[in-house]
Amino acid sequence: MPDAKPPRLAIIGCGAVVQHHLLPALRRIGWRPDVLVDPSERNLAATAAIAGGGKSLVRTADWTHVAHAFDAAIVAAPHTLHGPIGKALVAAGKHVFMEKPLATSAADARLMLEAADSAGTILSVGLLRRYLHVTRWMKALLEAGVLGTIHRFEAREGFVFNWATSTDGLLKPGLAGGGVLMDTGAHTLDEILWWLGPARILRYRDDALTGVEADCLIELELAAGGQGLIELSRSRELPNTCRIEGTNGFVEVHLYRNEVLYCSENVRAFKAHGFGVGSFPEQRFPELFGAELADFRKSIGSGRQLGVAGVEGLRSIETIEACYARREPLDLPWDAAAPQPDEPVVARGTKVAITGATGFIGGRLAERLLEQGAEVRCLVRSIGTAVRLARLPVEIRKVDLADAAAVTEALDGVELVFHCAYDPRSAAQNLTGTRNLIDACVASKARRFVYTSTFSVYEPFPDGPLTEETRDGDKSWVYTRTKLELEQAVLDAVRTRGLQGTIVQPTIVYGPFSRPWTIAPAEMLLYGTVILPDRGEGLCNAVHVDDVVDAMILAAQRPEAVGERFVISGPEPVTWGRFFEAFASALRIPGPVYRPAADIAKENSGLLHDIKLVARNPKKIVQIAVRAPAVRSLLQAGLDALPKPAYDLVSRLYFGDGSRPTGLVHLPDPQLLRLYAAKASVDSGKARRLLGYAPRYDFGKGMAATALYLEWAFGAQRRARLPAAPASAPPQPAAMAAE
Repeated sequence: MPDAKPPRLAIIGCGAVVQHHLLPALRRIGWRPDVLVDPSERNLAATAAIAGGGKSLVRTADWTHVAHAFDAAIVAAPHTLHGPIGKALVAAGKHVFMEKPLATSAADARLMLEAADSAGTILSVGLLRRYLHVTRWMKALLEAGVLGTIHRFEAREGFVFNWATSTDGLLKPGLAGGGVLMDTGAHTLDEILWWLGPARILRYRDDALTGVEADCLIELELAAGGQGLIELSRSRELPNTCRIEGTNGFVEVHLYRNEVLYCSENVRAFKAHGFGVGSFPEQRFPELFGAELADFRKSIGSGRQLGVAGVEGLRSIETIEACYARREPLDLPWDAAAPQPDEPVVARGTKVAITGATGFIGGRLAERLLEQGAEVRCLVRSIGTAVRLARLPVEIRKVDLADAAAVTEALDGVELVFHCAYDPRSAAQNLTGTRNLIDACVASKARRFVYTSTFSVYEPFPDGPLTEETRDGDKSWVYTRTKLELEQAVLDAVRTRGLQGTIVQPTIVYGPFSRPWTIAPAEMLLYGTVILPDRGEGLCNAVHVDDVVDAMILAAQRPEAVGERFVISGPEPVTWGRFFEAFASALRIPGPVYRPAADIAKENSGLLHDIKLVARNPKKIVQIAVRAPAVRSLLQAGLDALPKPAYDLVSRLYFGDGSRPTGLVHLPDPQLLRLYAAKASVDSGKARRLLGYAPRYDFGKGMAATALYLEWAFGAQRRARLPAAPASAPPQPAAMAAE
């Protein structure tokens, strides 16, 4: 039963996790905050609106001014502030619930723990996975010795980070204290070390240069001699599982769903906490948040620590600190495979701005310019999508391109501007943003403005040679019409205002981190069946991302580029059949299926096709809607408040069971069918003549490098789809992928 009068509560740090998870959890357990603390007036207003409480709710930027108004605090501030805030709160006699991590240094964590022990206050830490049934079951399994002596373990946890963050606190070393290791790793390491005991770091690698890492790899040794691997990612989907192998058996569980995926027969017979394999009830994260906060409140009322005590957060912090102390660079294998002839370069110290740098072309451009010594400023719409940029020594600015003043300020002092951004939600927004960039470039006399368009401005493609002189595409297609309008805005400004502008029109751009033409084809093949018309003999005109970046850098420097458009493709024609077959070969899975184009056209026409599409994958309905950040944010904030039937329905449609749907049939719609069947052969002769463009990757070399990326990005997922050994089979050595 809730306390008649719960302790007066302050929330310190009012960002996304508070608004989307902690406040709904507090509401469910009947505990309303009395004080909100955040330096951002916007965050305070948004959180207050969710929390309710009216005029009695205190809002402030500094908790020390209102310390008399609360007895306990939930701290959800940026990670590096956890230690200082926690120590000060405990010294003031406050009970503290610290969102993970407990602190970003072991020294701060120990001081906080000593102070809480001395003061007799409650100090809890938000390691909510401890509340999962499968986590507790696994602890009991290992303590009972069912697996014998542990000799091997592997944990892989990762997803493409796109959380609707309200600040850039997770992307700045001075606020975050680290990247995926400090964030996701605080949970993963806590689970592993709670299960298996202390471990020594053998080797740690990550991909950070001067920023915070997006991917990392940890090799550890247990006190009893067993060894293991933990792989964490913010840039790719990993299985999110842990496999533990011992002398007497093995088990593989999901890290945050109540699932035992594979196990030996002796494990199948084990029961603990009332649960056995296959009997765990479902638990959603809102339930876990509610459980840990309820325990915190009960601990204060009873004076006895319940839930996860602060000392439990120390072990993972010590391990994280040890990892960072012996950091090595994480080698990305496709980088080593890149051909290295002469490449276009900018002068060292050149000041460059990139819009759309969170995309794969803009992101790769940023990497290449940094290698050449440029000073790079990235203008981004959403901080949550900038995790790979945050690895780099770039300046990240959140800028709304529709805000002319903000754009002018962001381009101050910039010499070269690369405009790669495109907002699929609004044609008007794209045009306004591009005009604002043009205005700022003209006013500041920027040396060059390079706009990245697309060869889709000629779509549907005519058969035969396709050049910059090919007629415009179908303007009834919004994407084609919008891109043509944006190109015209650039060319008009060149002609009438002196803009030093140029346009590049890439074709089908593939390579590491390309969502439309690398990640999507791989996922389509891995989890479904790809249908191509006839024998797949249509031409896709593939070009490797590094060749596109070469062309962009050339266009930013050659005087001949001003006022011109350049279609950029690879050095050879590539059929769609060869394109998809190459991906299937790299993934070592079956390739596409070929059907007559007339049969495909007949099947995918009309209302029946739409019904079939949703029937094949009902998640499409919600997933299409939540592409809009506003809808996604609303869903995240409001999901917990839904009645249970509605909550369960939306959860199934949007989140599903956490696994990717399989067996989907990817039948091309009419527009995609035209693309797959087209016989247009792109001619980049103009770029060769005027820019000196010389693509470094033929399709064989490009796919050889891309195959290394595919193994890194999808290898663990592909292996997870292979048939499992029988439950009674002896444990097999788990595959160990270094990178």
